Amino acid sequence: MDILHDRRVDCYSVLTTMSVREYLSIVEKAYENGGGLKGQREPLKTSTAIRIRKRMVQDLKEGTVLPPIVIGVIVSEDVFGSIENISDKDFKEIISSQNSENISIIDGMQRTTALSDAISDQPDVEEKKLRIEYWIAPNTNSLIYRMLVLNTGQVPWNIRRQIEVVFRSMIEEIKVKAPSIELLDLKKKGRRSKAGQFQADDIIELFLVFGTRKEKVDIKEKLADEFTRLDVAEATSDPEFTQIFYEALDYLGKFDAAFAKYSPKEPTKERFKSGKDLFASQPVRVGFITAIALEVFGRPGKSYTHQESRQKWDKIKTNANNLLSHLESINNDEIESFLDYTTLNEVIVKDKISKHGNIEREFFLKAFKAMVEEKFVLKSMTPCWRAY
Repeated sequence: MDILHDRRVDCYSVLTTMSVREYLSIVEKAYENGGGLKGQREPLKTSTAIRIRKRMVQDLKEGTVLPPIVIGVIVSEDVFGSIENISDKDFKEIISSQNSENISIIDGMQRTTALSDAISDQPDVEEKKLRIEYWIAPNTNSLIYRMLVLNTGQVPWNIRRQIEVVFRSMIEEIKVKAPSIELLDLKKKGRRSKAGQFQADDIIELFLVFGTRKEKVDIKEKLADEFTRLDVAEATSDPEFTQIFYEALDYLGKFDAAFAKYSPKEPTKERFKSGKDLFASQPVRVGFITAIALEVFGRPGKSYTHQESRQKWDKIKTNANNLLSHLESINNDEIESFLDYTTLNEVIVKDKISKHGNIEREFFLKAFKAMVEEKFVLKSMTPCWRAY
């Protein structure tokens, strides 16, 4: 077993050897709550990928040695501190004891599929040895940075897919660090029934816009995806990046709950009616999160020091807390006046903003940038709705 400490991102690279059987048992455990091996990522279905996988299966039967499969593992601070001098036996025990949500296949899903297929045809393949490189980290921030900057997998993934790989680990961190947020199940696609509930898929997008500091993330065009990857890599180089993101999410949930206290007295057909309608919209959430990211980290290409970013974020939290305290103290009619849905609905309809998703995102980004610039000192949201 070979252990190296990456001090740049505070992450251990552990290269070890195990049997195919041992490896697959770890992977099955890791994804038993997500539909087994295929719960993470379906095998590629292009004709070229299928041909390559068939060739790989045949090679495995004949005794080939695969390139190392890369596994990401999030561990506690205590476990992380023991990795440098750990024995092979103790290391394997630690890996096997980890929660499934904390283990991700970073590079090697197609090889894993090929291994399963090979065993089906030739059971003795499971006793063959393969190399596994574990990336051990105390949080997802360092794991994401290492993955984006250093991963050289054979099959290129767009950045969203890469973030999805470690998102199960992020969910556990969100539960602890953003208590006002409740993530709806990735598989069940449950509907939002109260403030603070959001689809997990939408949170992945919020992470991307927070990292890129842009309200629109284009991952379909290759060059745009490369710029996105660089922006997120730059952001995650700040060791507190994910912590600030989780805290920003928590404030999103707090404002959602504060606004949700408002219930209209009369039914209406307008788009925004009750208090919880505002942050039910992903463009609104994107605008809120991106506005905070721009203030804390600066525009893409312009970077603040980690200390400057933390100071800016601390000021935002102080200002946001003051507004939240005010919202807690006012009644239904006063919250209605503060939200000023009348102006919002008029602007959305008059300028046909709701018919254009990207324009709507830009509208709400400018709205919440105005809120941040005003230091959250507002008698109503009217100046925000008029900022576009």
